[in-house]
Amino acid sequence: MPRLACFLVLCCLAVPLPARAGVTLVGDTCRQIFDNPRAETIACQTGFRLDAAGRGRLASNSFGLVSDLACSAVISARRSEVIAKVRARGDVALPAQEVRCNLVSGGEPVPVAFHLAPVVRLNPAGQAVDARLGIRDLTGIPEPLATAVAEFLNNDAGLRQNLVAAANEIIPNLPKR
Repeated sequence: MPRLACFLVLCCLAVPLPARAGVTLVGDTCRQIFDNPRAETIACQTGFRLDAAGRGRLASNSFGLVSDLACSAVISARRSEVIAKVRARGDVALPAQEVRCNLVSGGEPVPVAFHLAPVVRLNPAGQAVDARLGIRDLTGIPEPLATAVAEFLNNDAGLRQNLVAAANEIIPNLPKR
């Protein structure tokens, strides 16, 4: 299992591990980089696609205007900064990342982009207890659809719970010092 890889990728894209319901990772090139403890600068690409249940929730939250969503992002971060934030406990705010997506509206793909600045809350014992996705600046579609999509991603309880669960699987495997 990748360690810091999953934590950053999952947090930056706000998606669960591939085996979890909701989304599937696609086009991931981050595993090799994150698994290399000597790689201080992280720069890789990853993405996700909604599964049937996720597509249904998105369609419902967007009033039937959006039927699918597939996203990708170039992840960039400094490994030591992320590990230091995890060790400090409290809120672990990850660097904002640009995410590019194709959403399907009316059967046609529509390119959109947004910034994602997730925050994972750790308790004093170092366990993740909550997560905020921090999606903002969604461009490529008109209001109020942009707000509906951002609210879906920011408020989807399943995505937040999966992010917390994924962080709790990964944090114990991070270097201790």
